[in-house]
Amino acid sequence: MPLKVAFHTLGCKVNYFESEALKGKFRREGFEIVDFSEEADAYVINTCTVTNMAAGKSRQMIRRAKRRNPDAVIAVVGCYPQVEPEKVASLPEVDLALGTDNRLRLPDLIKRKIYGEDVTSGIDPYGKKASFERMPWVPEQGRTRAFLKIQDGCNQYCSYCIIPFARGPLRSLSPEKGLAYLHEIKDHGYKEVVLTGIHLGLYGVDLDPPANLSSFLQKAVLVPGIERIRLSSIEPSDFDDQLLTVLKENQKICRHLHIPLQSGDDLILKRMGRPYDTAFFAGLLEKLHHSLPDLAVSTDIIVGFPGEEEEHFQRSYNFVQEFAFSRLHVFKYSPRRGTRAAEMKNQVPNRVKEERSRKMIALGEQLSQNYQEKFVGRVLPVLLETVVDKPGKENQVSEEGIVHCLEGLTTNYLHVRLPGPLHWRGSIQNAYLEKNCRGYLQGIKPTIQLS
Repeated sequence: MPLKVAFHTLGCKVNYFESEALKGKFRREGFEIVDFSEEADAYVINTCTVTNMAAGKSRQMIRRAKRRNPDAVIAVVGCYPQVEPEKVASLPEVDLALGTDNRLRLPDLIKRKIYGEDVTSGIDPYGKKASFERMPWVPEQGRTRAFLKIQDGCNQYCSYCIIPFARGPLRSLSPEKGLAYLHEIKDHGYKEVVLTGIHLGLYGVDLDPPANLSSFLQKAVLVPGIERIRLSSIEPSDFDDQLLTVLKENQKICRHLHIPLQSGDDLILKRMGRPYDTAFFAGLLEKLHHSLPDLAVSTDIIVGFPGEEEEHFQRSYNFVQEFAFSRLHVFKYSPRRGTRAAEMKNQVPNRVKEERSRKMIALGEQLSQNYQEKFVGRVLPVLLETVVDKPGKENQVSEEGIVHCLEGLTTNYLHVRLPGPLHWRGSIQNAYLEKNCRGYLQGIKPTIQLS
């Protein structure tokens, strides 16, 4: 019988890519991947530590895995053990701990541990000459969009952020290897690729010879069969004229950009160590919307940063409202030991953070609805990903077969539901958007084609 291993992944898209790569490695080593809710011989928790809450959720999943099978090997990997190796190693449930590097040896370590060897796993801090951990792309079961990590690490050291300590310095996958993966992704029938990284906009600056994201995108759009390329997140200071031109001239690059703002107040941005002010950010948004009609811009906002008074929060709220972001990711500031902000005076009380978070989240929900409303009555192409039939609902039958309710994404990250046959899943279909619902747009197959 093959050994069984189960995964639970917390955090960002980079983590999810890495978990899928690890699953592929385990399969090649003869393991069977089972659901985290099942009994397994080993459990792998790929952790996040961007906030105290994320670290707490990581510990919660570690305990849950041990309760599920007390005899299983519990392996903890990722950002949490990289930042706090002693704390993770001291948890009684943990058998193995690896950070954010050299993780492809994990199947061998787990196998040896299961068979009774006295295995130890050390975590080394990153040096200045750390190399890119090349984790192979593997097809993700049940997914119609492929994720590809081409960059890792960050040198920015914002005052609140633990990520440079968790991920190390800037490192990039070579353009040649990245393009080879894109061809492999195309061969597996994926229509969309999401390029991910920790500081994606500085892709290639560490390579010899240096490369950049713009030049990689210009080559990536030429890969036949890949119809969409989506960027996971770009820092505002990383947009230059070359990148703006590439975005404007290549329709394959999705009309959705996630650009972290963090605060709409200049004093708070300065305390955060962000390398821009609100005037710069506003100018960037104006350029982008002028060059890319219908562009969706989502962003991150932190509320309750040390020293944030009501006037600072209100300026941030007003900035977000004025520029009508398509989606907000709102975070309550969480002190992380080892960062400068954790030692700052004027920490904001939790009740104030809660109140500001609720206000900002409510604004984000309204802005999302407003953005969706703009597209009612339009015809847009949708990459259909999942079946979301209502339980107990009787499906109709058409000439193409049983009609299901399928959900997918437009290029500008609108969630659309469209009735159609099951074989549409994984394909791009035109949808006439007839109704704005909460969280998605209801579409029907149009009688006219896109102009």
